[in-house]
Amino acid sequence: MTKEITLTSIGIDIGTTTTQMVLSRLTLVNVMPGTQVPKIEITRKSVVYMGAVHFTPFLDRNRVDGATLRNIIAQEYQCAGIQPQDVDTGAVIITGETAKKENASEIVHALAEFAGEFVVATAGPDLESVIAGKGSGAEEISRRQHIRVANLDIGGGTSNIAFFDRGVCIGTACINVGGRLFEIDPLSRRLSYISPPAQKVASSLESQSGRPLFPACSPAEEQAAIQACLAEMAQCVDRVLFHQPAAAGDGALVMTNHLPAVALDGIIFSGGVARYVYQPQTENWWVHGDVGPLLAEAYRDSRAFKSLKVYQGEETIHATVLGAGVHTVNVSGSTVMVSKNVLPLRNIPAIYPEQRSNRSWTWINLARNFDQSLYRTFAFVVPPLPDTNFTTIVALAQQLATELMQLDCTPKVVVARQDIGKVLGQSLRCILPEQEIVCLDGIELKLGDFLDIAKPLPYEEAVPVIVKTLVFAR
Repeated sequence: MTKEITLTSIGIDIGTTTTQMVLSRLTLVNVMPGTQVPKIEITRKSVVYMGAVHFTPFLDRNRVDGATLRNIIAQEYQCAGIQPQDVDTGAVIITGETAKKENASEIVHALAEFAGEFVVATAGPDLESVIAGKGSGAEEISRRQHIRVANLDIGGGTSNIAFFDRGVCIGTACINVGGRLFEIDPLSRRLSYISPPAQKVASSLESQSGRPLFPACSPAEEQAAIQACLAEMAQCVDRVLFHQPAAAGDGALVMTNHLPAVALDGIIFSGGVARYVYQPQTENWWVHGDVGPLLAEAYRDSRAFKSLKVYQGEETIHATVLGAGVHTVNVSGSTVMVSKNVLPLRNIPAIYPEQRSNRSWTWINLARNFDQSLYRTFAFVVPPLPDTNFTTIVALAQQLATELMQLDCTPKVVVARQDIGKVLGQSLRCILPEQEIVCLDGIELKLGDFLDIAKPLPYEEAVPVIVKTLVFAR
């Protein structure tokens, strides 16, 4: 590759409240010309079309309206002036409460087929937290300023937290706190729907006060009751952020909590509700048919907002997907092990491990956030080891084998940054002699990355690997 290559990239985010599409141009250049193995990096990226924000269509409370959603995306393609065949890469991601709907996987897969060769992900809560933190700019703020920050992404159904320490995600959490857990009729300005998580919070407050909150006699009383519930929800998020003991009703709200007990230097807010955190607006709070502005007010009264330095992120509502399929080409070199006839592989999610209390790692929890029907396999990422002696590698292989066998997928893929691929792969083969194994090294991955692994280069024990990372920054 001796000249620039420009890729057209599409990102589609199907959220609890809204659906968006973004068109990006990515410029790739060989930064090591004249060498036998090129190294291709993105040198420029720009957003050339930012689609309108559409309300995510539903047939009912349990099913996404696939036909209407498909028409929305077709309309956005027309407005952007592109055809599916013009798209080189991209991502379709379905998040929040929408990911829990009965036909969510069916919808995201159908859209991927319509849109082209996309990375397709029904984002589980941990993955969604990381993606939002990248999109808001929290990861970059943490890396650039050498600080530890939390990104709090507030959507229609959930609030997703990611801790970043000097640019590295060190923990995530997902809490059922969102702007659409209460729905409002904009004409009557009265409550029209209370979600199950919100009902549980209301019931807990009713038990404490000894009087019912809903139904309320007047709009003013109803607003006060909603604000009381939102204040309790924001306090639940505070308890998770600051590692305080859980309250009686927190179990109904906290979906996942893998946050380490560390002090924070600051916080960034993203998501649709974050706009009102940074720019308060409580007049006409019912205008969107939900309680987003009131939830933002509750967050502004929270301990997190008042005690931590609040940074302004690059994006709020556009954080999750501004573009997709950023490609950097890596080559896993001569210390790899690959079973015959298993390559190439496409669109493999990178599974970064969680730290256990006994200093070991576990990958299986995050792997289960992905819909296994959409992926042939997963890539378990091995963090840098303090010692790469044979005893350490064998112990690691035994731990990996135990977790790999809990997933019904093939081949078993492991990726390390250090040059341990061959000895680790051979150790895995001894433990799992009947399994097909791909063990690569020299590759740096992050949670949220996807891999394309090509066939080995002729006459070389080197494997080209394309790391596809969602594009977030403009």
